Amino acid sequence: MKRDLLYVDDELDNLVVFEAAFDDDFNIRSTNSAEKALQILENDLIPVVVADQRMPGMSGTELFGILRQRFPQTKRVLLTGYTDPDAMADAINEGQVFHFVKKPWDRGFLFSILVRAFQAYDLEIENSALMNKLVVSERCAILGRAMSRIAHEMGNLMCVLPLLEHIEEDYSDDEELMQMSRITRETCERLNALIGEVKDFVRFEHTVFPKAPFLLSEIVYQLLPFIKFDETIPSEQFRLDMKADSMVLANKVKLQQVLHNLIKNAADVTRDLQDGKIVLEVDAKGSEAVISVTDNGCGIPEDIIEHIWEPFFTTKGERGNGIGLDVSRRLVESHDGVIGCRSRLNEGTTFEIRLPTLGACEQPSNEPVDNRTSSSNENAQKLVMQGG
Repeated sequence: MKRDLLYVDDELDNLVVFEAAFDDDFNIRSTNSAEKALQILENDLIPVVVADQRMPGMSGTELFGILRQRFPQTKRVLLTGYTDPDAMADAINEGQVFHFVKKPWDRGFLFSILVRAFQAYDLEIENSALMNKLVVSERCAILGRAMSRIAHEMGNLMCVLPLLEHIEEDYSDDEELMQMSRITRETCERLNALIGEVKDFVRFEHTVFPKAPFLLSEIVYQLLPFIKFDETIPSEQFRLDMKADSMVLANKVKLQQVLHNLIKNAADVTRDLQDGKIVLEVDAKGSEAVISVTDNGCGIPEDIIEHIWEPFFTTKGERGNGIGLDVSRRLVESHDGVIGCRSRLNEGTTFEIRLPTLGACEQPSNEPVDNRTSSSNENAQKLVMQGG
């Protein structure tokens, strides 16, 4: 595959000769002015630029001085018919010229220079990628140490859990307090799971978490109280649309973790909108359960959307760590599912999860129906409805 090369010269004859000499070897882009060359480079990534030194308006040296600032990795080859020492010194100091070639140039000699320029460009790109990996590795190491300390402190705070038993014994007839107690226990279950996940991450271990058959309605309804009491999620903006129910093989806590993260992300972009909307929709299509979280926020630019799943990539600045979507994707994939995103600027974003179902939507016959769970689901729905 031929590589892109930009040739800049104000003389038409020179442009024709250069293209004829190297058209079989490179994809030649040519222009007769430095200003037009800058416009081309703003729109296209071109590894090597060859320019004549003496051109009206802007010389080759001046052009390369600009390229040095805007496109530092682009390799620059200067053609000159003069041996002015001052001009050569300027080219070195201002433009960091890769190589000088004196006119009239020899095709074989210039071809070897161009090949070396492409090799130097590729090497610099490769080194830059390696440096980025080193930076990410260092950030991972720092994050790992911090997460280890946080997980340790979170584990210590779990010592207050026995207090729940005293509350449940002394106030067992208080339905609202018992509901709060159940929410607290489920929160602690989620926290313990997260602590284990953090410790596994720091130790480079991969824990296969247990899964069981669950109705999606049960998973979602038990998540509602957490959404209600999460102050970062405007309850008046949130709506649940349960179109269909499905039985899935899942780890309830992990799936709730994914949904909670997606809803919090939606809240970040709708919180300041007067007509902000967050919709959690549960549906079924064929042999798949479909769960989507939709917002009417600012949307995600097309050039960014392909990077949102990368570790440490965030659009939230100092408020984000770039871990949530990476973890969410891995958790969905561990359920043999897929997660995708579609977005339109100034219209909103939808994250869609597809999970394989276990067939008929009913309680497995080998497991008794837990009336407490059913009651908890009803209470959870009431709790969210009361908040808007």
